[in-house]
Order: sequence, then C-alpha cells, then structure tokens
Amino acid sequence: MGERKGLGWREGVFLAEAAAQVGCLTVVVILLALGAGLWLDSRLGTKPWFTLGLVLASIPVSLYLVVRLALSAARRAYPPEERGDEGAEE
Repeated sequence: MGERKGLGWREGVFLAEAAAQVGCLTVVVILLALGAGLWLDSRLGTKPWFTLGLVLASIPVSLYLVVRLALSAARRAYPPEERGDEGAEE
C-alpha cells in the first residue's frame, strides 16, 4: 500500500483549534475597538471619528495577532523532531 498523504488527526485538531481561535480573536478585537470608539465618541461628541479610527486601527492589530497565532499553532502541530529540521543546517 502507498503512504497515506494529508494531515493526521493530531494536525487536524491543532489546525481546527487555531482556526476557531483566529475567528474569535478577530471578532473580539474589532468589537473592543468598536465599543471603545462608540464610548469615546459619545463622551467627546466627535461622532463617528473615534469609532472609525479605532476600527481601522484594529485591522493591522488583528492581522498581527492572527499571524502570531497561526505560527504558534504550526509549531505545535509540526514539532521540529517530526519535520526533520534538527539536522538541516550544514
């Protein structure tokens, strides 16, 4: 029989967990920015400038956190001893 290709159940679980965390993290960051912007706008009478600014600023913050989370999940799903990277340096 040929070698099985694709992800094992362990890698699949890690990747599914990472996907769920990415979705929740993105929603939480944007909702926090929206809430803070609406609160500041109501206090300072600057509607809609703080809301727009904070929501737009939450986009790069969210992308940064998503990349960090994805790299962390990839390291957990594929440890160096399973990838064969420990002797790759020449």
